Amino acid sequence: MELRIHFTADDLTRITVAPRPDPMWELVNSLHALQARRTAPAHAPWLEHVRGRLARSDLREPIRLLTTLVPARGRFPDFLTPPHKGGMEVARDLIRSTPTDRVRAELAACRTQRTPPDRLRRLAEGDRTARQELDLALTVYFRELLVPQRQLIDDVVHSDRAHHSRDLLEGGAERLLSTLSPCIRWEPPTLVAAYPRDGDLHLRGRGISLIPSFFCTGRPITLIDPGLPPVLVYPASRRSGCTETLDALPELLGRTRAMALCALASPCSTGELAVRIGVSIASASKHASVLRKARLVTSTRRGCEVVHALTPLGREVAQGRRRGSWCGE
Repeated sequence: MELRIHFTADDLTRITVAPRPDPMWELVNSLHALQARRTAPAHAPWLEHVRGRLARSDLREPIRLLTTLVPARGRFPDFLTPPHKGGMEVARDLIRSTPTDRVRAELAACRTQRTPPDRLRRLAEGDRTARQELDLALTVYFRELLVPQRQLIDDVVHSDRAHHSRDLLEGGAERLLSTLSPCIRWEPPTLVAAYPRDGDLHLRGRGISLIPSFFCTGRPITLIDPGLPPVLVYPASRRSGCTETLDALPELLGRTRAMALCALASPCSTGELAVRIGVSIASASKHASVLRKARLVTSTRRGCEVVHALTPLGREVAQGRRRGSWCGE
C-alpha cells in the first residue's frame, strides 16, 4: 500500500526541511518504538535507557496514558503533533490550546473501541483535569526519556539534514525528493511512499514540510487531516559517519569541534550552530572562531547575524576525502 503526494510546480518551490528534531514527532514515534514487537537496532541503546529509568522512577502512569493515545499500530490524533518552529514548550502550549471540538473529533476518528477509556472520554469532553494530566504526562515522558538522549537524536537528524541540503543545492528539489529514503520514491510529479493504507494527498500549492525523525523507522508518517499544513515525517538516514567516527580524531579536533565542522555542512548562524551541536551560543562562537583560524570555516555578517560556512578545505576534511572517511558519506 502507498501514499501518493501530488506536487504542482508551486509546491516544488515550497518544500522545507525541518532544521532540528521535532519534539512531538519524536515523542509519538518513540512511543511506537517502545511498543514495537521487534527492536530496531538503532533504538536498542534508547530502550536500555528506558528500562533503567523505569527501574528508578515512576514513569508507568505517564506511559500508560500516552500509549492509550498513541497505540502501537493505527491512528493517533493530529493535535499531538502541531506545526511550529519552537521547542517542546511551544508544542505543549499549542496542544493545551487545542479547541475541544477538534480534540473530540480527532479522538473519535482514531477510536478503535466502542467504549473509550475514561481518560479519553474526559479529554473529549474538555475536562480541565484531563488536559492537565496529558500535559504532565508529555512533560515527564519528554524530560525523563528523550532529553537524556537528545545529543544522539540531534546528531542523526542534523546529519540527515546536512546531506539533503547538499542534495538540494546540487540537484534542486527533485534531487532532494529522489533521495529522502529507500521507502520513498519520486515519480514526477508524485512522491510515492510506503504506507499502512492507500491514499492520496494533493498539495495544491501549499508546499510540504519534510521532517527527518530519529525514531521513525520503516514507513514515513503524515497527518490524518488533509486540510492541515502538509507534513511528511520520514526515517532520518544513518548514512553519515559523523556520529560513529568523531572519536577517531579526539586529539586533533575534540568531539564537539568535530561535530561543529560536520554541522556546518549546511551554512548557519552562530545561534543555529549552537542548537545543532547542543552548546551555548558563546561556546559555538568560540568553536567557529577556532575553525575559521584553521581556514576550515568562513564567517560572514548578515545584518545582526554571523553566518558560518565550510571552506573547500573544511568540506574535504568534513567529508573525509583526503585521508579516509572519518566524517563523510
